[in-house]
Amino acid sequence: MNSLDRSIFEAFRKGEKHAIEAVYTFYKAPVMRFIVSMVKDANDSESIFHEVIMKIIRRREKLCTDEGINAYVFTIAKNEVIDYFKKLKKDRERIEDYYKNRIQTSETMTAAEEEEIFANLEYALEGLSVQRKKVIELSYFQNLSYQEIADKLMISKNTVKNHLIKAKLMLREQLL
Repeated sequence: MNSLDRSIFEAFRKGEKHAIEAVYTFYKAPVMRFIVSMVKDANDSESIFHEVIMKIIRRREKLCTDEGINAYVFTIAKNEVIDYFKKLKKDRERIEDYYKNRIQTSETMTAAEEEEIFANLEYALEGLSVQRKKVIELSYFQNLSYQEIADKLMISKNTVKNHLIKAKLMLREQLL
């Protein structure tokens, strides 16, 4: 990877718009490849990349030389990816704790509380797209395999998996 032109670097340090855009364009492809290689999700990688760029812009005046900026950018990217995985782990633990507590307290749940939970679930299901709702229905209520769902809806097996993952995430967010 080449380094930035010295004049662009100096203009970037001063906060000139054209230089900020040049730095963004210069680092977009290599940093995105680096982030995607670890995160494996293009949307999340895009968010992480923007966070990296914002940190660089905020700290631009402290950058000493244009040679050191490459290492600095990739170090920030690595740290942002680490933070991303820590957040995912924390969210997962929080969700697991929530469901463990729900299971432990489910024996003491009244009929009205159970009815409220089902009403909330129905409301959350209504927020899903038609396709995702259909995939959830076929998977959980009709117990079809991914391949059976894919054949029935004439979509790929991976699309079925993606719909289920995204639907579950949406439902969890709305039900927590």
